[in-house]
Amino acid sequence: MIKNFVFILFIALLQIVYAQNRSGNQQGMMINGKISGTVIDAQTKQTIEYCNIALFNLRDSSMVNGTISGKEGKFVIENVKPGLYFIRASYIGYFNNIIDSILVTPRNPEIDLGVIRLDGKTIELTNVVVTGEKEVIINNLDKKVINVEKDLTNVGGTAVDVVQNIPSVSVDADGNISYRGNQNIKILIDGKPSELLGLGSGDILSNIPASQIESIELVTNPSARYDPEGTGGILNIVMKKRFNGGLNGNISLTGGTGDKFNGSLNFNYKLPDVNFFASIDSRLHNTDNNGNSFRTNNISNSFSYLDQLNNGTFSHFGHNFTTGIDITPDNYNTYTLSVRYRNFGFDTESLVKTKNLNSLNEITRYFERNSDAERRMNALQYTLSYKRTFDTKGAELTGDIILGNFRMKRDEDFLQTNFNTDLTPNGETLLQKGLSNNKNIQWTIQSNYINPIEGFGRIETGFKITLKNFNSKNDYLNYDINSAAWLEDITRKTDFDYKENVYAVYGIYSNNISDFQYQLGLRLEQADVTGTENLTHSFFTNNYFSVYPTVHLVQALPNQQELQLSYSRRVERPNNRRLNPYVDRSDSLNISYGNPELKPEFINALEFGYSKLFGKTAITSSVFYRNTSDAITNFTIVNDNGITESTWRNLAKNLSYGLELTFSSPLVEWFRTNTSFTYFKNEFEGLGISNADYSWMAKMNNTFMLSKDFNFQINLNYNAPTIMGQSKMKEQFATDFAMKKDFLDGQLSLTFRLSDVFNTREWDSETIGQNFITTSYRKMESRVAYLGISYRLSPDNNREKERRPRDEEGMDEF
Repeated sequence: MIKNFVFILFIALLQIVYAQNRSGNQQGMMINGKISGTVIDAQTKQTIEYCNIALFNLRDSSMVNGTISGKEGKFVIENVKPGLYFIRASYIGYFNNIIDSILVTPRNPEIDLGVIRLDGKTIELTNVVVTGEKEVIINNLDKKVINVEKDLTNVGGTAVDVVQNIPSVSVDADGNISYRGNQNIKILIDGKPSELLGLGSGDILSNIPASQIESIELVTNPSARYDPEGTGGILNIVMKKRFNGGLNGNISLTGGTGDKFNGSLNFNYKLPDVNFFASIDSRLHNTDNNGNSFRTNNISNSFSYLDQLNNGTFSHFGHNFTTGIDITPDNYNTYTLSVRYRNFGFDTESLVKTKNLNSLNEITRYFERNSDAERRMNALQYTLSYKRTFDTKGAELTGDIILGNFRMKRDEDFLQTNFNTDLTPNGETLLQKGLSNNKNIQWTIQSNYINPIEGFGRIETGFKITLKNFNSKNDYLNYDINSAAWLEDITRKTDFDYKENVYAVYGIYSNNISDFQYQLGLRLEQADVTGTENLTHSFFTNNYFSVYPTVHLVQALPNQQELQLSYSRRVERPNNRRLNPYVDRSDSLNISYGNPELKPEFINALEFGYSKLFGKTAITSSVFYRNTSDAITNFTIVNDNGITESTWRNLAKNLSYGLELTFSSPLVEWFRTNTSFTYFKNEFEGLGISNADYSWMAKMNNTFMLSKDFNFQINLNYNAPTIMGQSKMKEQFATDFAMKKDFLDGQLSLTFRLSDVFNTREWDSETIGQNFITTSYRKMESRVAYLGISYRLSPDNNREKERRPRDEEGMDEF
């Protein structure tokens, strides 16, 4: 039924588009008018999003209406009565631009102001020149935008380094992210699903160079347009893509201590109707790590202990290539074709020393296990996009067809050497080999239509079809000394197929009453899930229909104040890794496997926010509440043989609620700070778990602008102890430092960065089960010095020709 509904909706969209084209010439019958335009940076020619546009009556300077510019710098003020007005465009770090004598008449109701240019503020002090910059953190109706393009503490790093500086976000030792203590974050790249299908958030983020990222969008309570997946919200990584005329580009090289190198090249060449863009980057990152784990067991009222000490090296290399073309044959249609290819690998070498001890702390068993693993991956993503605009300002139709193809192979060799209890070798060795081969394919077909209707509001509707097909093959081999051959272990061999098809339709209605804005959305989804273990002929299915409502309310108050209230229902579907019954025995005393009986978790999220602007200082706050049913959590037991088994289970519930504060201000003209503080409580109930505790985190980003071509940054991050189901992560503190010097009028830049200055970034955790307590410590190589150089190609002849701010026509009578 849902498939037929999608088809009907698609036909309806075509009819709406046809009707929209027919009505485009009837706008002259409006009584009230519209004022539109586009805001850009006067120097860089880049569009400015979230610029404040205020409309005033020219006669008494009273404010009549206002809005903010959209993603492409465009804005529209509707329902403007005939009269004489002026507009003020303002944005922090820029001089205001006032356009006066704007006349709206019944004969000329639509006024296009064209391109409005804002000049960055340049203030000269004693030997100090400070230039206005784009705001670092911008709060919008349903998302928070963090501009990271000029964050110096990301130089030489990856997206992991970028997101760990975002308010309320924390990153664990494996690069996995959590927001307000919730690890179920949906990661998008340029608003689309990543082609790195089946990987965890840590693997995805570590493969995206920081130098290619322009901004991060954190969507805490997404509207119905977004996928409801990710109970913690959506993290959208916006990649750099420039559209200045002619040839533009950037090349950068960075080297770090301990064999850490990366380089990138990106450029675009824009003609009037065609834009070519491409980027390529390579990365080599080697790091040392060490840690230990100590487990206290209480099995049949008898105490025993497991003490493991490990150290090793981690090597990551990657090559990414993206290319594409934008074709704009007219003022209404844009076609985009892009291809992204990634080839990368993660190699590890480790040595784990294991001691089993009895209740008297006497060694009962000791062995050393060496592992050498190679993981090779490649991914291809093809994207075909279409965008259609109309004469009605703000109306548009978009469509995407996306194909992602991801493959991964893993080969791991183990050598285990056994010892006597006096720690002398006993001559026993084991040779083992683990093999994995994964193939993942995903199709995404989606369309969205927006139509602002005069006097009625704004309607948005669309559909999305997602088809996922995963296959995972795993094999385990033991070396037989007698036959001098590798023998297959049939009991550990798996061949798992996983298919997930989701069909969705959604609708959104938004409008405003004076200074009150509201947005109501509804998303309907049918999910069909099938998993099959081909060797055992076992299978499972889970087909379910769900409704996801969303509500966003905004009330503007006097003196640049604002109240926001939002609600959304979301889902976290268990992925193939959590469902796959394959047993990972890389560590014979700590095994893990998926759970085919795992159910999706659902969350109801409510958030109330307040923001206030004091001149250039912005203060925002929010109170949030999240109630999750069937919460998915990692669940660990110790069996009667003293082996730790980790899998995924559904809890009865998980509650999370708290307060978030952010403060952004240029305290003086040469110093800016962005500070955030989050205080929250997590509660977990079910499976014998009753765990609740408060936690908090604070982040401070300080930028010192000593001159127009030299500045430095100091970032401070602190995470208090945080619980996750059975586990508790202890506190963590880190400081990053970076400085940058520009040459050749900013085209050439030299950057130095020192991460984790005091070498304090480490991960201590505690896991408690029915018959055990485990304390763990992990330390990655985190204090690293980077030196980078970048060159930007931006010739003067690429500057756009300035358009007239408005038509110079005679004064019409009313």
